[in-house]
Amino acid sequence: MRRGFKLPVMTGFAALTALVTVAASFGELPVLHERKEVAGLAVVFGAEPEPAITEEMQFLRWRVSSLADEEPYSEFEDAKVVITRDGEPLGDFEVRGSRRDPGLYQTRHIFTAPGEYDTVLSFRKGEDEKLHTVDFKFQIADRSSIEIPPRKEGGR
Repeated sequence: MRRGFKLPVMTGFAALTALVTVAASFGELPVLHERKEVAGLAVVFGAEPEPAITEEMQFLRWRVSSLADEEPYSEFEDAKVVITRDGEPLGDFEVRGSRRDPGLYQTRHIFTAPGEYDTVLSFRKGEDEKLHTVDFKFQIADRSSIEIPPRKEGGR
């Protein structure tokens, strides 16, 4: 590759990578995430990393923004989530906001059983006394069901 051609190609690649990263961090890329509206807010939910599997640390994340101006919303009070599987509650968990990423709230878990789970996120908006809730379903796959492709002969 000619030296004069390499810099624009590398710059273009870096810009595209940055754009995709920024878009994903703001929930613009709807990869296996669900969006709902509640109390004047847009709430995008997802489990990360994806695919969500048993026996691995999973983060349940809610990205929250105002419907009016699409700005990140970071004034949740008393935020908690109840997680259930097959109608059986697994517990109430405190939801924490991110200091570095306004509008991002999360919990972390290690799931031991595959299947469909339900979350019910409850919160108050700032000083408002009204309790709001929003629910989402998500899947946890069995780690043993993930297949690693066989190594090609002579390949790495």
